[in-house]
Amino acid sequence: MGASLHKISTLTNGVRIITRTMDDTESVTVAFFVGAGGRYEDMKTEYGSAHFLEHLLFKGTTKRPEARIISEEVDSVGGYMNAYTAEDHTCYYIKLPKNYVGLAFNILADILTDPLFKPAEFERERSVILEEMNVYKDDPGRYVFDLVGDLLWPKDSLRTNVIGTPEIIQAMPRQIVIDYFKHLYCMDNLVISVAGNISHIKAVELSEELLGSFNTKASRGYQKIKHGQSTRVTNIIEQDTNQTHIVVAGLAPAIDAQDEPSMKILSTLLGSGMSSRLFLNVRERKALAYTIYMSYSNFIDTGKFEIYAGVSNDRVDEAVGAIAEELTKVRTEGIERRELEKAKEQVRGRMIMGLESNSAVADIMGSDLIVAGKAWTLEEMLAQIDGTTIDSVVEVAQKYLSTKDLHFAAIGPIGDDKVKNIEALLRS
Repeated sequence: MGASLHKISTLTNGVRIITRTMDDTESVTVAFFVGAGGRYEDMKTEYGSAHFLEHLLFKGTTKRPEARIISEEVDSVGGYMNAYTAEDHTCYYIKLPKNYVGLAFNILADILTDPLFKPAEFERERSVILEEMNVYKDDPGRYVFDLVGDLLWPKDSLRTNVIGTPEIIQAMPRQIVIDYFKHLYCMDNLVISVAGNISHIKAVELSEELLGSFNTKASRGYQKIKHGQSTRVTNIIEQDTNQTHIVVAGLAPAIDAQDEPSMKILSTLLGSGMSSRLFLNVRERKALAYTIYMSYSNFIDTGKFEIYAGVSNDRVDEAVGAIAEELTKVRTEGIERRELEKAKEQVRGRMIMGLESNSAVADIMGSDLIVAGKAWTLEEMLAQIDGTTIDSVVEVAQKYLSTKDLHFAAIGPIGDDKVKNIEALLRS
């Protein structure tokens, strides 16, 4: 995404349009981003409403009264349509051949401005979401990540999984979701991100034609982090599983923080790929896990890192000890020049390859603009990575991997007798 490659315009009603023209592709991805998600919800009454709403918007409009009509229009031109809800934004996108780009704009503008919210569809989706929760809980390798939020932000809306709880979804009145829509699905809270074989001018013209006459303004914002981490070190669901799924987690830099690029490098050299420190120690040397990796995600005001491993039920203590050992080593002994350069090349390569598809480009540009209020070019991102040093990486290790701030989540047959030992290994 070169400096001259993405362009941004704002309509008079506040809708922002960001585009990257990619002439070498025959398709276009059109993505509509709304500043709405788990962080915008009242946890007692609305928990899960952003995700509920995302399901409902595909269920019909005045022009297209049934879900089947919407999906058939996209399918009939070979297109693909989907959506997702995150903590701080919701995205609706269509990828299709370049000749049909007007259809993508038309459908997305329609579902985001004129949904029917039919009572029968509302009840149907309530059942679908409750079933989705069950599927999720049957997959402990994914579900274990839900336990992290209660440790890092126990009293904040960021702590949650956006899907909600069975109790709240079961009882949620239709009007709650409609009101959530009215508060947040507004023109000044909308970003249209377009990547592919289309000019910026064309994208702006289509946006103006379909949305220029709307003048709605969002009447609420996201809830900032106000409270500290949990005093609990562990959050464990005791379950009879074939292996124990564990996550060692802690805080990380916010999206635009000065030390964010250094955290990216640290996370890469510790836990990204088969030559990372954690993989080599925990899997290759000690054979304690089949899968182990470190990832981190960030938000406008905070971030988190997570080290996941699937380990034998009788070797959880050893695995936690081996992970803690690597975290201590990087904090106290630092890193080598060779490791730094390798991690930089890894991150550079992933950034470049990650921007080859227009759907990935549309997603990155749109999420950056709706959450952070700006989008970074590839050159800017690469320059940030180039600017990291051994000292800056060790500094973030000492700041974020401190034993006093580490937490542990797990799903598996972990008895109370093991918990104290795990806490000691992690916090010693």
